Amino acid sequence: MKVILKTKNKLRNYRESQIEIKVRGYHLDVYQHVNNARYLELLEEGRWAHYEGRLESDFFTQNKLGMVVVNNNINYHYPATLGEVLIVKTKIEHVGNKSVRFRQQLFLKGSDKLVIDASVTFVILDMKATKSVLIEGKILEMLVS
Repeated sequence: MKVILKTKNKLRNYRESQIEIKVRGYHLDVYQHVNNARYLELLEEGRWAHYEGRLESDFFTQNKLGMVVVNNNINYHYPATLGEVLIVKTKIEHVGNKSVRFRQQLFLKGSDKLVIDASVTFVILDMKATKSVLIEGKILEMLVS
């Protein structure tokens, strides 16, 4: 499923990716469901998978750039428990001048049961200057491909 969004004064057709993650014992809290902090890791895994094979890590390393999360907003809808398989869906929701916002959702596999939905914003950081950079040119091309 692709979503068309208005970005940088153009209509963009962003791709959606999805992966499966099985809930393990180390994801659980004392209430026997996935701990709220563990969802951050599951979301991150979804973002890494979204860009796997698409980002040129050498480009970021050579230019001393990094992708840094600056905001997480999570809505919890349903408790995931041991052994369940989660579908992590990831897509770009917005590209600004200096930030990108992802829309991520976790569903129970085989159902339409929404476990969480999240909005995650990151910037590209100049690691030397410790300042965010403009998202343009090659950086923009890699992020939205």
